[in-house]
Amino acid sequence: MVTAKIMKRAYKTESHLKTALFYAVELLLDVLIIYVIVKGFSLAYSLSYETFSDSAKNAGDVSYHVVTILQDSSTSTVAEALYDEGLIKNKYVMMAKIKLGGYGPMIRPGKYALSPSMTYNQILNILTTDPTKEKEDEGS
Repeated sequence: MVTAKIMKRAYKTESHLKTALFYAVELLLDVLIIYVIVKGFSLAYSLSYETFSDSAKNAGDVSYHVVTILQDSSTSTVAEALYDEGLIKNKYVMMAKIKLGGYGPMIRPGKYALSPSMTYNQILNILTTDPTKEKEDEGS
């Protein structure tokens, strides 16, 4: 008789522990889902803000780095080259700016001296300016 009571109590305890574990795992999954959603919105906001604003990587850095853009370079290649030289904060923002602004076909091949103090738009203006047109303007 005592054994049956102990077994019944042990079964109830095990049942309660399983229920508690189930709710604990469910709560952990809910927290994880909320974290992923908040992190996703945060990253999306950050990317959108940087894409539609114009900022420099380091406004106080006056050093210049030479970047070579090859003929028929893709948007990702140009952004990667600028990022690798430390000229921009985020290569994906530059890719978005090139695509959204329609700069892709206007980017000229060549060597460019650029600074981390330049904004994304300043860099794009330099990369898309025809150097022969500037020389013609100076000669006039």
